Amino acid sequence: MKRLLTAPATVALVLGAFATPAAAAPSGCTGRHEYKTYIVACTTGDGAYRAWITCMSFAGPGGMVWRSTTYGPWAAPGPGSNSAATCGGTPLTAGTQFG
Repeated sequence: MKRLLTAPATVALVLGAFATPAAAAPSGCTGRHEYKTYIVACTTGDGAYRAWITCMSFAGPGGMVWRSTTYGPWAAPGPGSNSAATCGGTPLTAGTQFG
């Protein structure tokens, strides 16, 4: 007696043949502030990462407050790799974005 695969089982079997292994997010990341710049370095993993920093600036006669977020360039993890974001105002928060 022959067994036939059902349609969902056949689709799962075919799609499984084309699946790629899961990528490991960047890890071993460290961040540091250097005045108005936030620098991130990740040592291992796949994918990409970049630094971001949110700053506050005062402008205008009424002392209006502006907030802006600046992003560094995307970088691949590895030795000597880093991403830096610099702002023109007072740093408020900073972090790492993974992509």
